[in-house]
Amino acid sequence: MRRPSFRAAVVAVALVAAATAALSSAAPLSTSAKPSVAALFPGLIDDHSWNQAGYAGLQKAKAMGIKTAYIENVSQDKQLEAFQNFARQGYKIVIGHGGEYMDSALRAAKQFPKTKFVVINGNKAGGNVSSVSLSYGDMGYISGALGAAMSKSGKIGVVAGEHIPIVDDGIKGLKDGAARVNKKIQVKSTILQSWTDVAKAREASLALINSGVDILWPFLDAAETGVISAAEDQHVMSMAVYHDIRKLAPKSYIGGAWADPAIALFNAATNASLIDGKVHPLGAKEGVVVLAPFGKGVPAKAKAATTAAYKALKSGTHF
Repeated sequence: MRRPSFRAAVVAVALVAAATAALSSAAPLSTSAKPSVAALFPGLIDDHSWNQAGYAGLQKAKAMGIKTAYIENVSQDKQLEAFQNFARQGYKIVIGHGGEYMDSALRAAKQFPKTKFVVINGNKAGGNVSSVSLSYGDMGYISGALGAAMSKSGKIGVVAGEHIPIVDDGIKGLKDGAARVNKKIQVKSTILQSWTDVAKAREASLALINSGVDILWPFLDAAETGVISAAEDQHVMSMAVYHDIRKLAPKSYIGGAWADPAIALFNAATNASLIDGKVHPLGAKEGVVVLAPFGKGVPAKAKAATTAAYKALKSGTHF
């Protein structure tokens, strides 16, 4: 992704503790050889969203004694320069917090072969470039199963920011998970070309609702509130992509999947086995993507269908 939102502090701590315990134990960086780590964030670190979650992961690494630095609100035209500046300053690991940093990281890596570059939610790797990606395909699969079990109209709507690999993976996962429960389910998607335009997201959501959609799946940053407000006002259902939206959607929330971006950045900064020139997906198998609590009123049959889909993902038997 570029990103979605992050608001559940208690849940985040629990997810980080559980997942980092499993992942970091593989090959943690020794106390005597802790590298310096710098991170680039595409938005502000207090956005209650993707960037704030990543910053929390960086701060957790800092608390372990790792030297850290960061720059926020890095626009696309400034990405390469930011990577270069941190590499020149001697930072051993430079992390781009978002798939949109992929091309710039690959370019910088050629110029600074001794620096390790990591892209969160990247889809390419090689040499001194690695990617650590939350599995939005897994999150989509879980939500698709739930949506298919809950929809009365047989139509699920997705409102997303951009057509990038993780969005496409998420939508494919949603379709696959829905087909597991109901092969006739329809998934309609709208791409806003914006992650933050709340009004545009609400307008797109209302259009989907008018077309018969009765469940919305927001794949956005701050614009997510536009989707959820439409769901709340129009009395349709909403599902979580990766974080707890229950306070934001008290009437419409039915469940979904959670995964904390702080885990991805923390592990990129502290786990040597993830900095190896490969793409590392973090999904249900790795314990990073988890089944979110069900909303009030979700019947036992829908819970069973969704739980079965989640267990199939964890065991690798979903296809």
